[in-house]
Amino acid sequence: MKFCARATIPQREVLWQNFLALYSEESRHYHNLAHIEDCLTKLDQWPSQPSPAERDAIELAIWFHDVIYDTHRADNEESSAALATHYLRGHPLQIDCHALILATRHKQTEGMRAEEIICDIDLSILGAKPEKYRAYAENIRREYHWAEQEEYREARARVLENFLNKEKLFQTPYALGKWEKQARINIKAEREALMSPA
Repeated sequence: MKFCARATIPQREVLWQNFLALYSEESRHYHNLAHIEDCLTKLDQWPSQPSPAERDAIELAIWFHDVIYDTHRADNEESSAALATHYLRGHPLQIDCHALILATRHKQTEGMRAEEIICDIDLSILGAKPEKYRAYAENIRREYHWAEQEEYREARARVLENFLNKEKLFQTPYALGKWEKQARINIKAEREALMSPA
């Protein structure tokens, strides 16, 4: 709420209640307020802080980037960006926030500093310590509870294979040095477990 006051976010009480409701949905086991808090903490710890305006846009986008999350759909980022635009219409950060939310689709962000930072923060869980990564992987499976085991195993393995096929998982020098090596170890371990289920 302090951020909302500083950045003069409109309807901040209503917005906060909606954040609480949406991020606390029963179906959310990873994409919840704990994930948002973790992302905000990592933004605070970022070694080369962006400009104040850029940082405010990233922080606002972190709050909104998973506000709509439905595992049956493939347009969650677009829906989250649309909701952000609804609340922020006319606000100086509206356009940048919208673009940063869409960047978390993790497509092309190279050379765009703010987009690189939010994407690296969003993916930082991949480079967590093994026990934390395993908890993340288990929570993702819980979010897809409706999928049959074989269906999930094959789909998740494809996602992990796509990660491993990337030249680099992270964009910024800081994230590459901090998370890249462990992320590849974690992803390979999860994929191997999926390919040889007990």
